Amino acid sequence: MQKAKEKADEAGVLAPSSTVAVAPEYSFQVIAEDDPNLALAGLRIEIEKRLLQLAESREIRVQKASVGRLMRLLVEQGVLTQEEYGVLADMIGLLNSAVHGASVDRRAVDWAMEVGPRLLRSLDERAEKK
Repeated sequence: MQKAKEKADEAGVLAPSSTVAVAPEYSFQVIAEDDPNLALAGLRIEIEKRLLQLAESREIRVQKASVGRLMRLLVEQGVLTQEEYGVLADMIGLLNSAVHGASVDRRAVDWAMEVGPRLLRSLDERAEKK
């Protein structure tokens, strides 16, 4: 998980950790201890919403595309790099497993709860920049 975090930092898809609040700012963080799969599903939803906002901010038309297709469109349009795509695809893979009921390692949940808010903040900032 540490390597994945470092890879995400190097790819530039994470906001600096100092800009992320210590107290939970997303509902998925609040439920992470009680229902980690639901928390990961919530994070996946938030990431997909941010990717859609990013596409819309660049006037990229997206109609009923999967999150994978959406990420590929963002790469094709030069909004995401291949490296950023790889990091996001890895995280979405973990989150999709949780959505489909797979048992998820506690370390993976902790990693996602740490990295997820930074990723969301970074995507928010990119959507605002245009």
